Amino acid sequence: MKLISKIVVVFALLHASIGVQAQNETELLVQHLQTGNFSALQSYWDNQVESSILDQVSTKPLTAQQANETLQTFFNQKSIVGFEKSAERKLGNTLYLTGKLLSSQQKFNLTLLLQSTKKGFVIVSMRVN
Repeated sequence: MKLISKIVVVFALLHASIGVQAQNETELLVQHLQTGNFSALQSYWDNQVESSILDQVSTKPLTAQQANETLQTFFNQKSIVGFEKSAERKLGNTLYLTGKLLSSQQKFNLTLLLQSTKKGFVIVSMRVN
């Protein structure tokens, strides 16, 4: 009986540490979005990223550099000054991060879909509306 309880405790600790690791990674991502730190954001993009910004859907996946430049251009064009995280949800190897991009004129919804890889979570899809 003691062996079973030890196994349960080990699994609980492993599960908790995985959740904390995901949360720590996304907190850094959120900080980079809040400050518009695109050089730091570069490492978060997958090799191929689906993109949709204000109903302009990319016809083919963007490279990591293109995705980063696309978001940076949007920040500059709309004078984005910050980001407020609304929600984060992890389902298996997938993580959804949503929030508001803030400008002095209006707010834009941002939804990021991240996948867990060997190097951590990477952004595979970006939607702004």
